[in-house]
Amino acid sequence: MMNKKLIIFIIVCMLSLLTACQEQKETNEANEAGPLDGLFAGSELSYEEYTFIMEYIVDRAKEMEIENKELEKWVIRAIGDERLMNKRDLTKEEALEKAEYNQKYYETYMSVAENKYNVTVTEEELDSWISKGPDQSDIPQHKAYAEALGLTLEELNHDYDRDLYEQTMVMEKLQLVLQKEYDTSDVNEIRDEFNKEVEEQMK
Repeated sequence: MMNKKLIIFIIVCMLSLLTACQEQKETNEANEAGPLDGLFAGSELSYEEYTFIMEYIVDRAKEMEIENKELEKWVIRAIGDERLMNKRDLTKEEALEKAEYNQKYYETYMSVAENKYNVTVTEEELDSWISKGPDQSDIPQHKAYAEALGLTLEELNHDYDRDLYEQTMVMEKLQLVLQKEYDTSDVNEIRDEFNKEVEEQMK
């Protein structure tokens, strides 16, 4: 099973799915199986510093006045990713472009996993996984992220970021299926091949 602490750490940094896929493809350094693994490792700031950053990211997104709240969530993730990775701010147009692509990628990813490979997780499985892992988090940026959104840690985990945790669980199950499908146990090769499948479906 994957290191849940690492998964929490990455997800609350609001990495976008697209960036994760690109980074994994380019660096080939990820050792764990999950949609958002391998980035920001070693990134350590104080709780106060994370609070400032997270509030700034959320405020930037709110200023864009995006009516679709689901899309706004992906915009926040895109802005956060760029701010934390490259220390720059996206324009509204850039943020929307990334967010729309990432949302579509996520939806297609989950659709392919379910409809082609019959891989899903139940609501009960997901709630249990979140309760035993992310809900126990004492990571500063996790708390700062929740507070910036005006949420409790449980609300952040079980509602707001539920989609990312669900995808993480799906990836865990999917790895075993794809090993047989692609006839390889190489995690990076599996990810690359599945990424191609998802992108093909997005056309």
